[in-house]
Amino acid sequence: MPAPTALAHRMPDVGLPDCSGCADARKGFAIAPRKSCANALDAPRVGGGGFATCGGMSFRKILCAVDFSEHATEALRTAARLATEQGSELVIVHAWYLSPTAFAGEYTYPAELIKDLALDAERGLADAVKQAQAWGAPKVSSHLADGPAWQKIVEVAEQTTGIDLIVVGTRGRTGLSRMVMGSVCEMVVRHAPCSVLAVPGGAATLAFTHLLCPVDFSDSARRALELGVELVRGPSASVTLLHVIEPPRVYGREPIVIEVTTRQVAAAQQHLEGWASVVVANRPIATTSLVRVGRSTLEIEKVLEEVPSFDLLAMGSHGRTGVRRIVLGSVAEKTVRHAHRAVLVARERRA
Repeated sequence: MPAPTALAHRMPDVGLPDCSGCADARKGFAIAPRKSCANALDAPRVGGGGFATCGGMSFRKILCAVDFSEHATEALRTAARLATEQGSELVIVHAWYLSPTAFAGEYTYPAELIKDLALDAERGLADAVKQAQAWGAPKVSSHLADGPAWQKIVEVAEQTTGIDLIVVGTRGRTGLSRMVMGSVCEMVVRHAPCSVLAVPGGAATLAFTHLLCPVDFSDSARRALELGVELVRGPSASVTLLHVIEPPRVYGREPIVIEVTTRQVAAAQQHLEGWASVVVANRPIATTSLVRVGRSTLEIEKVLEEVPSFDLLAMGSHGRTGVRRIVLGSVAEKTVRHAHRAVLVARERRA
């Protein structure tokens, strides 16, 4: 079998007008012509009304996973803020785990040491509860679990009635194991029974204001948009919808040119505008629509590089990926790994 070759694709001419704000548009994304500047990054529109989303309070009970690291503290601060804003109950979970080798074999942990570790975990969890209360969370409880972190976080979320959001830091006390087994956060995103908010180190702790929502027109993406719009606040709040047209991967002796036609781009843009109209029909918020051609994860990263002001991504956990998710991992998981922003992975609560 011949070695796979790189796929070449050509961007169509979408008739972008000449204006200073549109120079970057020709580098990779296509935008339907408008009377104003066609560079959607610079041309938000504003509508009135309210968005027909989850209605008032998005999350009634929030689970925040902590391991007492700096990243977990930022996640806790974010969870406490959301609980305060929405009047939600906050459940703080810590999972401590010792390998079975700690209790058997030649080099067992002393019983006193194990007892001290358990007490430290209890004290750390109690301190986390006090900190969340100090940050304004109206109702806070805690749960100390014994076992591998991601498994216990998912288990508590499944077994606790009403949990509809898990907040977790993207890096914790994982060290080298992250390279081998994947981070706790990514495993939670993959297996959680509800939506997950991944909070990276250095993420802003103030209210989210600028939302980027990658859209593949699936029900999962619609759910992500609804929740994301609920979370952005303030007079400068904005929502950007991004759709990426992925040319099919073709393998052969020579690169095959796949033409993405102007009609395809226009159809995607029209569909995206329809989703945006639902937002602006019911809430006075600036919206932007972008269509790009390429690989979804790469185009999302490019948009984030071009617009550093995005502080929240919202995306569905199961879009139109099929079996590819098993082989390559979902777009959501890859985005959590590389976005360096808070990422909301939306999912309907699993019974």
